[in-house]
Amino acid sequence: MRLEYIVAKGHITRRWRQNLALLISVGLGVCAIIAFLSVANGFQKDLTERVLGLTSHVVVLPLHDRFFHSADGDMQSVLLNESVIGAAPSLLTHGLITFQDSSKSIQVKGIVPEAEAHVSPVLRSLPGGSITDLTYHTVLLGRGVKEHLHVRIDDVVLVTLPNGTSQSLTVVGFFDSGVLEYDDNYVYAFLPQIQDVLNLKQQFGEIRVAVKDPLSVDAVKAELHSANPNLAPVTWKELNRNLFDALVLEKRVFAFALSLLLVVAGFGIANVLGMHVMQRRKDIAILSTMGLSLRRIRLVFILQAVFLGIVGVGAGGVMGLLISKLIDMFGLPLPGDMYPVTEVPVHIKTIDVCLTVLGGLAICLIAGYIPARRISSTSPGEVLSYE
Repeated sequence: MRLEYIVAKGHITRRWRQNLALLISVGLGVCAIIAFLSVANGFQKDLTERVLGLTSHVVVLPLHDRFFHSADGDMQSVLLNESVIGAAPSLLTHGLITFQDSSKSIQVKGIVPEAEAHVSPVLRSLPGGSITDLTYHTVLLGRGVKEHLHVRIDDVVLVTLPNGTSQSLTVVGFFDSGVLEYDDNYVYAFLPQIQDVLNLKQQFGEIRVAVKDPLSVDAVKAELHSANPNLAPVTWKELNRNLFDALVLEKRVFAFALSLLLVVAGFGIANVLGMHVMQRRKDIAILSTMGLSLRRIRLVFILQAVFLGIVGVGAGGVMGLLISKLIDMFGLPLPGDMYPVTEVPVHIKTIDVCLTVLGGLAICLIAGYIPARRISSTSPGEVLSYE
């Protein structure tokens, strides 16, 4: 093994300019992938936190009816679950909100403020107003609805519900979850008033549930349904599946595009080593006549690729992690009118870093193996006779 190492080292040092270019290309590819995945994971984590800040972890619906008719029994069966830390009844309906000459189609959600504060962290601290001010004849608006109508706190808006009933409601606050889908479409009203207007008495449409571990909602969903077969729990993952699926798809597409940088670097390694094999046919023949097997000669070129892979991928991985850390520490500003965050979020996942490093090493190893296979079993004497 020492002989192969010495020959491979000599090839690397003599062609240091070419090898340096290959190291840079491999390193930049790995660096770009790690930095991008860290930023993509940061946006995904930030979006998850924002969604969980406004939406409940689990929404429990009646399985055989449109509404719950008895709050006590159904709420108690949900609260008996050890993983549940809070539950709140709510009623969702469509509506039209009007202020002066502006109007907008909205989703009106009737809530009980005290209970809702336990399942919606965003509503506990509002940028304007307070959830405790939500009573009869009042309303909370999403930031997008507020900006569309150009209203302020204490302004009176007109809300028309599907049964044709219109209510004049005073704006007592607005919320900002950072999720456009919610901020632009939702308003919160007092549940008893919505029930009275729609003539639903004590009925409500869903139970919003908060659990100890939001990532284990699938297990909680199964437990709730098992405890009460008349309940149909739906998790936050299912409610926002389209949103997160789009984010994951975007992450995978960009990661694949950046992975092509590594593939290009691999082609560069294969090309350089392939030319080296052709130029060193005479040396290969001499080594073969001296008793060195073709397998050991191929190992010389594979070792070169392994060296380029380890050094290039290692340097790229360190640079990618360093760039991600620097972005996280010092921040990279974003336009506030286009994004819900003011700085680029970063979240480094060990699994992504490991897969990137292993992928880079695999590409370099394959790139070295392909030209090494070109070393044929042609007779050394025949090769030397033409040199």
